[in-house]
Amino acid sequence: MNSKLLEQEAEWVASNVTKAFTELPVDPFGLADSHNIVVQAKPSSSSGVSGYLIRVGDQFGIQYATHIKVEGFKRFTVAHELGHYFLPGHPEHLFPNGEGIHHSMSGFISSDKFERQADFFAAALLMPRDLFLGALRRAGDGFEGIETLAETCVTSITATAIRYTKFAEDPVAVVVSSGNQVDYCFMSEALRDLPRIEWLKKGTVLPASATAKFNTNFENIEEARRVEGYTWLNEWFEGAPEVEMKEDVVGLGSYGRTLTVLHTSEALAEDVEEEDDDYRFSPYRM
Repeated sequence: MNSKLLEQEAEWVASNVTKAFTELPVDPFGLADSHNIVVQAKPSSSSGVSGYLIRVGDQFGIQYATHIKVEGFKRFTVAHELGHYFLPGHPEHLFPNGEGIHHSMSGFISSDKFERQADFFAAALLMPRDLFLGALRRAGDGFEGIETLAETCVTSITATAIRYTKFAEDPVAVVVSSGNQVDYCFMSEALRDLPRIEWLKKGTVLPASATAKFNTNFENIEEARRVEGYTWLNEWFEGAPEVEMKEDVVGLGSYGRTLTVLHTSEALAEDVEEEDDDYRFSPYRM
């Protein structure tokens, strides 16, 4: 199953789970409790591990790593583990012997399809489509709008920014990086539909930009500092038009990475010929 189908299935399952919720924020802890799933904090001894799903017979439990300080990421981790519980095929795959402990790496950093789908589920659970769209219309555009949505949904700025790209009408790109390289990238439809644009792959070297300069000082990341500037879309993405983009950059603290949001309200020029489907790229690249 490709990434698009994984995401669609996760959206569908999450929409059924969240039917009873009529307002934001969605409470993943309460949802777990309603299914008799105990949630506890636990120190993690494994690098990158954010949470655990535990199964003993028909009983499930969730533990999240205590090094997680951001409330939004803590809630996302619990929602990710709920994804493993609710999504078809996940319990069978994670617990082939019927019980055990599964270590998760949430936050769109894993290339494993089960982890990616649980991330998609977590985003759709905490930011349900209809409720999120209503909040988005009230929140406004750009980075300030994303911050407002994060406060409303009690979600991390990273997860909110990624969800924002799914519904934003303006050209928006969300790039998570470490050092001088890209970890992953999401783009709004206005950018995805550009016929010649090439997606940023994991390991792509950052262009000369506010982000690249910001990442040269790790204290910027540890202390969650912020900078803003302007950059050119074509300097980030091959095949993109020369459009000036606002560049908002924030360090993600203990997560050890940097979030960059590139955005503009300017309509992109449609002065290129339509290309064959062979030129179009998958909407998700790790």
